Amino acid sequence: MIWFGNLNQVVVAPNHVGLGLASEEARMQLALERVAESAPGLSGSARVSALAATGWVDHPTAERLLPLYRQFDPDRHFSEYVRRLSFRGKIAAEEFRAGVRCIVEEVTGNGWIDQVGPEPCVRFATQEYEGVVLAQPEVGFTINGKTREAIEAAIEEMPDVLAIVARNFERAAAEQLSGILHRSGVRGTLLTVNLLLGLRATALRYQPRLPRVVDVLSIGGAMKSADLARLGERELAA
Repeated sequence: MIWFGNLNQVVVAPNHVGLGLASEEARMQLALERVAESAPGLSGSARVSALAATGWVDHPTAERLLPLYRQFDPDRHFSEYVRRLSFRGKIAAEEFRAGVRCIVEEVTGNGWIDQVGPEPCVRFATQEYEGVVLAQPEVGFTINGKTREAIEAAIEEMPDVLAIVARNFERAAAEQLSGILHRSGVRGTLLTVNLLLGLRATALRYQPRLPRVVDVLSIGGAMKSADLARLGERELAA
């Protein structure tokens, strides 16, 4: 998989006391987890460099030990990490948004953190498409306050994709979104975290062209599992 990020996104500041006390294997495990949480698609020399950039292991150690950790699944760890963050609310907002940005980058080819109205957001842009994704690590999320203002600000930009990601949504959220978007010409989509991770898994497996990904992300209303299944089926039949 191509990685579009940079090593600055995986650098952490390890506790130097813990660094000295932890075994080499424990430090390698921590480095693997940190890299998987920021760049799960890394492989080869780029992955070794990212492991060293965490500060938990140096480059020779990472290179020497990595073959012993074939059982470590970066994709599974990343998915579990994003799911954990999705329960934590505002205190995890920045980390959760970074995880969503990583997914957006993987499925569209780019993604960065920006602002729309009063809210931080994830954006992507290509020659043909632009998208705005609002990431909310909330359970039973409902649309009001700053999120409503952010959606209204995004409408003025007329993006091809306007999506909101949360752990899950209150039943009224789809109706609330529809009311805000009424007559705007913008189709907004609600994605639970599990469906976003499912979209990621489908895109990584079947490598659909970007227009197909955009079609799914802009389907409108609350995304369903069948929408992702159709994406995979269409790709198999192509």
